[in-house]
Amino acid sequence: MKGVFKASIMSALLLAIASLGMSEAKADPVTFSTSGTFTCAGCAGSGSNSVTFLGGMGNALMITFTGLGSTSLNTPTGSSFGNFQTFVSGTGAIAASGTFTLTITQTVPVAGSDSFSATFTGLFSASNSGSGVVNFTVTSVTIGGITYSVTNNPLNLVPPASNNGITTVQGQITGSANPVPEPTSMFLLGTGLLGAVGAVRKRFKS
Repeated sequence: MKGVFKASIMSALLLAIASLGMSEAKADPVTFSTSGTFTCAGCAGSGSNSVTFLGGMGNALMITFTGLGSTSLNTPTGSSFGNFQTFVSGTGAIAASGTFTLTITQTVPVAGSDSFSATFTGLFSASNSGSGVVNFTVTSVTIGGITYSVTNNPLNLVPPASNNGITTVQGQITGSANPVPEPTSMFLLGTGLLGAVGAVRKRFKS
């Protein structure tokens, strides 16, 4: 009889621990925002999210990045990280080149930020022809156990006549692959279960 009782208690203990493990593996909620900064020589607006390259005869090429405001999701999930948009004025072709930094700012579950680095080049004309490319040299960052990855790299920029010049940075967000339960929670669970086992055994003996 004691053997059966002991086996039942052990089964209950294992079930409780397994349930805790399953709850720890559930989707992780995350709240974040994004921003972008261009750096380039011979352009206007270097150090901001919008730069303009000037050519002769009044030609101009503007590339703008629009990030996400505060966004809340449950991981794992795909998500946009923001949009590039191209604008061209004048009659000739204009070349662009420089570097780009995409910054992720996270507030939930842990506050922090990290950045993707990229280079960009492009050649666009007012006739809405041409193309550009953004090549991320860093494609994955982790903040507080949440991993953000750029999934369309290299990213091809489109001219204004195509989708209004908008190109989306596509990403994937995943939670920690091996979440570690909080030590205090595990301690309380363990001591609570041991106390319950002791009380039941004492009552059973009496």
